[in-house]
Amino acid sequence: MVVYIDPKFIAQTEMNVLIERHPDITFTNDDQNTDIEVLMIPWSKYITKERLDRLPNVKWIQLLSAGYDGTDFDLIHEKKLIFTNAKDIYHISMAEDVLAKIFFLNRNYGHYYDNMKQGIWHPIRREPELFESTVGILGTGSIGQTIASRLKAFNTHIIGYRQTKESVPFFDEIVSDEEGLIHLLKQSDYVIITLPLSEKTKHLIDKEKLSYLKKNAILINVARGDIIDQDALLECLKKGSFRGAGLDVTTPEPLPPNHELWTLPNVLITPHNSSSSPKLLSRLVELMDDNLKRYKLNHPLKFIVKE
Repeated sequence: MVVYIDPKFIAQTEMNVLIERHPDITFTNDDQNTDIEVLMIPWSKYITKERLDRLPNVKWIQLLSAGYDGTDFDLIHEKKLIFTNAKDIYHISMAEDVLAKIFFLNRNYGHYYDNMKQGIWHPIRREPELFESTVGILGTGSIGQTIASRLKAFNTHIIGYRQTKESVPFFDEIVSDEEGLIHLLKQSDYVIITLPLSEKTKHLIDKEKLSYLKKNAILINVARGDIIDQDALLECLKKGSFRGAGLDVTTPEPLPPNHELWTLPNVLITPHNSSSSPKLLSRLVELMDDNLKRYKLNHPLKFIVKE
């Protein structure tokens, strides 16, 4: 069996682990090899009809990211391929990133860091607490649940938005429709977006939805930039309609250097890096190893995506 792994995504050290554990597999970084049976790739944009037509033996695609927006599912179904993602790899570091953004904005660390460089002693009194606040999380998958579990340490009331109203660990309320989403936005001191991007979620948070946010609310997006109408977001932030935003994702990416979002004092922007961790590759290797073992035994694979 020949398995292609994108060389830009997996370092040789991690590759060596897989090679040692699977001596019966030929691993390659040459995507022109027509014997390839398994593709392990970073992003959905790699999956094109032209490429798959050149690789007639592919049976399974393992996405090395959690997000699968942009996937051509018609093509996946046409080729009768198994399609899996890296669902439970990024949730720990992303949850810590969300907490960092909340504390940065709550405790005015941008202000203090700038003042420190100039030797200015200027405290800001009455900074908001996370304790006993209400948090709305859009998306209750592994990332949303991990964020919620961390936030429960602060005695927060957590509302989750998802497709169905089934209960989810660490969430005090679950909402699933338009009315429920509006309830979440109106009640929450912090709104955190972890939803996958799809036709249904693109610009889900538009000008109208942003108008429901509390004056003291913080909006954090670690999902995809297009879930928020960015022009409407910019307008609201400039007017001070709500307290601020922590954005790990924007539209487009990278955000142009002259974009006005960079200049706003109530915004923290990070470069789509919320999942950053020295443990990331080892977690990915464990998933790849586990799914390869399952595949060889013809057992169900972990994290099969069906759209």
